[in-house]
Amino acid sequence: MSSSIDDKDITRELWQSRLPICFVLSDEDISKVNRSELPEPLYLMLARHIYFPCIIDKIHRYYSIYFKENLNDPTNNVNLTNLWLEYESIPLKWHYPIGVLYDLYASSMASSSARLPWQITVHLSKFPEGELIRFPDKDAIKAHYMSTLKEADALKHKGQIIGDMQERDHKQLWNSLLQDKYESFWNINNKLMAFTDNLQYFRYIPFRIYILDKPFIQKLFSPYDADEGKGLTLNDLLHFALNHEAQCELMANEKRILNTNIDDYQIVTHGVQPPLHTPLQWLSEHFSYPDNFLHICLIEKRT
Repeated sequence: MSSSIDDKDITRELWQSRLPICFVLSDEDISKVNRSELPEPLYLMLARHIYFPCIIDKIHRYYSIYFKENLNDPTNNVNLTNLWLEYESIPLKWHYPIGVLYDLYASSMASSSARLPWQITVHLSKFPEGELIRFPDKDAIKAHYMSTLKEADALKHKGQIIGDMQERDHKQLWNSLLQDKYESFWNINNKLMAFTDNLQYFRYIPFRIYILDKPFIQKLFSPYDADEGKGLTLNDLLHFALNHEAQCELMANEKRILNTNIDDYQIVTHGVQPPLHTPLQWLSEHFSYPDNFLHICLIEKRT
């Protein structure tokens, strides 16, 4: 019983985890401000598991008042569709959870800007068309979230559980995420953590592994080895995924082959470094983001 209570506390702690973020307007956009006072940085405390589009209206409202007199100017570029975020010259993808972006980029940079609060530059012009998709509206980010959630359930349960849910359950998941309602979210999400087909584990673990300057890695991987009759660990997953990816790169004649030595990385998820011997099934049940994927960042250790 105590183990179950402790596990519940873990999911609550992860849900309540926050990142202090300092949003600073770019020098180029500050030069266009036509008011006597320049905009101060905007400080927000944001949940690690949400997405920037969920709060982008707040950022836009804060800075747009400094360009209010220009809004009727047809040459003015200050509008929501042109807004994008950057950290250390890296445009930030809107469809990654905020915590994943921080763990991947801030943890990888040997810079003082990696300290908290996390300082992010806000751009209101010169959108990097070739590198980013423009910030969507709330409906689009909801559609992205639900699509990822359905993919996770297809991996875990052949889509049986999410397919049996009603539309109000989907709405409750999304609205609970937006409104920061842990109990309401987990009342539905617990169904997605159930087992099907008389198994005591998920068919496959939904996971994505992120390494700086690489596309994320996603493979089919079961948390249970039927031949050996044992559950598998985080170490087993990383060993399989890295070696499989390196083999794919070799076959594609990539110039830079992935380093497969797990000891050369810090393994981070939710800002936490879980032990390599952690059972993978348990990790998926308790450390998955609200989209039901494990988002694992591998940070190369500095020598």
